[in-house]
Amino acid sequence: MSRELYGALIGVATFIALLTPLPVFVLLVSLLAILIAKELCKGLSLEDLYPSAAFSPLLFYISPALGGLYISLISLLYGYRTWSLELFFRSLFVLFYTGFFLSYILLVKEESTYLLIVLVFGVWANDVFAYYVGKNFGRRPLFPKLSPNKTLEGFLGGIAAGTIIFLLLLGRPPLESFLVGVLTFASGVAGDYFKSFIKRQLGIKDFSNVLGQHGGFTDRFDALMFAAPVFYWLLFRI
Repeated sequence: MSRELYGALIGVATFIALLTPLPVFVLLVSLLAILIAKELCKGLSLEDLYPSAAFSPLLFYISPALGGLYISLISLLYGYRTWSLELFFRSLFVLFYTGFFLSYILLVKEESTYLLIVLVFGVWANDVFAYYVGKNFGRRPLFPKLSPNKTLEGFLGGIAAGTIIFLLLLGRPPLESFLVGVLTFASGVAGDYFKSFIKRQLGIKDFSNVLGQHGGFTDRFDALMFAAPVFYWLLFRI
């Protein structure tokens, strides 16, 4: 199956999920947390930790203090059982990553389903245009040690595409939409490089191949996870 067809199927499934009522959406995000955690745990040799990630997004969504307490206690139990400080910190990372960042997708959903759809659409536009602009016009690598195929031209093309989506659909003054777009999508790119750093350290291309050429769930949702907190704070807390 081609990259484009996989992308279309992922897009349709995600769009349907975004339209579900908040209680159902919470369950879907919890499932996503498990799937991402399972991929990370396989790479980080954490064995059976990943089911614990199911509760992380909800608890961070309810209260950051509650989420922090939960992941600390679970990591402590895992570290005690394995008697390994390294595995303790690895488990803390996995539960924080899947809990803290995904909780902001829930917070945006609580505020506005429409704006969550705009965010997702913008992130995907950024991703698609960054890929094709970089592939056809890219000349200057941005961070070659992290991702040798990503270029400055692709980065700028992606940011421009996502920001145009915000200018058209966000429903805010143009300057505000522009600034929110640039900051949100730059943060999404940082999420992509964050994931790439882990992959390079582990010596893997993708966290899985369950989504074909798009890799795994960690590979597909990395930018959205980093973009969501910035988007939420810029629109609803400042």
